[in-house]
Amino acid sequence: MKLFKNQNQRGTTLIEVLLSITIISFLVLTIYLTLTSAVSNMGESKQRIGAVALANEKVEIIRNLDYEEIGTVGGIINGPMLASELITRNNFDYNVYIDIRYVDDPFDGTGVDDLINTDYKLVQVNVEWLHSGGIESVEFVSSFVPNGIETNLGGGTLVLNTMTSGGDIVPNVNVHLESIEDNPVVNYSTSTDNQGSIVLPGVPSQTYRISLSKTDYENVRTYPNPPDSSFIPVNADFYVDEGDLNSKNFFIDLASDLTFKTIDIADDSGIDEVNIELIGGKEIGSDPTTYNLNDVSSTDSSGELKYENISAGSYHVVDPENLGTGDYILVDSAEETVFDLSEGSDLEIELLFGDKDTPSLYVTILDIGTEEPISGAGVGMINLSGFDQGGETDEDGKLFFPIVADPPILLENGECSIEVKIDGYIDYIDTITINDLTIEEIKLTPQ
Repeated sequence: MKLFKNQNQRGTTLIEVLLSITIISFLVLTIYLTLTSAVSNMGESKQRIGAVALANEKVEIIRNLDYEEIGTVGGIINGPMLASELITRNNFDYNVYIDIRYVDDPFDGTGVDDLINTDYKLVQVNVEWLHSGGIESVEFVSSFVPNGIETNLGGGTLVLNTMTSGGDIVPNVNVHLESIEDNPVVNYSTSTDNQGSIVLPGVPSQTYRISLSKTDYENVRTYPNPPDSSFIPVNADFYVDEGDLNSKNFFIDLASDLTFKTIDIADDSGIDEVNIELIGGKEIGSDPTTYNLNDVSSTDSSGELKYENISAGSYHVVDPENLGTGDYILVDSAEETVFDLSEGSDLEIELLFGDKDTPSLYVTILDIGTEEPISGAGVGMINLSGFDQGGETDEDGKLFFPIVADPPILLENGECSIEVKIDGYIDYIDTITINDLTIEEIKLTPQ
């Protein structure tokens, strides 16, 4: 009895020790997490304090400028302030953005009812920094009113509206204005509001290139219209008339992705360095008809060529019959080299290539009347060298010989017997001469 009692006491002691370790570990972990959170919060607090101080500093600098000087370098209102800059303070990096624009105060009328619509200047200072939770920011907004009676400082009012091709409003689109004549230099970025509009009074009178962008949407811009050219752009570089209301609507649609895959029909591997010339997308002008994508690029090491965030529309691969690289030539998917890309889609196009110098057969089985492909047709082929293989056509009525096998079975040049069978059609038996890469169509007659 004494022996059992001692063992029970040891068991109780071990449980107590384990329970104590668990409690201590939990307390240590709680303290660690609390300290970590406190340190993180202190770091974020320091960054925020630095950002507020930096924004205040920029506003105070602007307050000390004469009203006529308040503006940004390359802005619609030209001045000494930088529209964007990276500033490091206390080992923290901040992106500082300053936007200065005129405001047409409704107190004295707006639009055509107000001969002078550059009533005062609105200054927005935005300071952003990167934190563990993502991008944080602070924004200061301040108005600056001219001394005495308002005066017309020249320029015109630019009104931009952004919508889809179907007429739906697209809000918060990034807008960039770049002067062409540079008199004065304007290199200004802003964005449309929640209603897809922006009104910019006091824009210096000259021609501008206007570019628009938004995440998941296509890029849209204006284009030059040289006097010595017959080219007529859909969206020409825009001239702002002094003293006028200059309005322009832009159509911006969801962007799409497109991937070409170049595939070796012998083993489904990718083929690199295939040059593809692609034309299409949104029409940007006429005489001649011109699209916003005209590109020549090569497939990568995996045999892919990707286009991301491009415009929807009609596309075509230029001269598809001569696509290829080295010993490879295009043998199929030619019907897919002219295609439509819909808005917001992700289209993948496979281009099948074969080695033109390797004995092989790429056969398509069709209905003799409708010329529709016949899937699931059994195709067998033999020759005097001992080649003997069979398989079924895919959904497009196609089959490639030699079929991949382990060990590989090689097909030699020369005559081969071929037999095709499928329910509902008369059996087909004939000979085919293999001469390196051979492409054939066989048409079956219904029973």
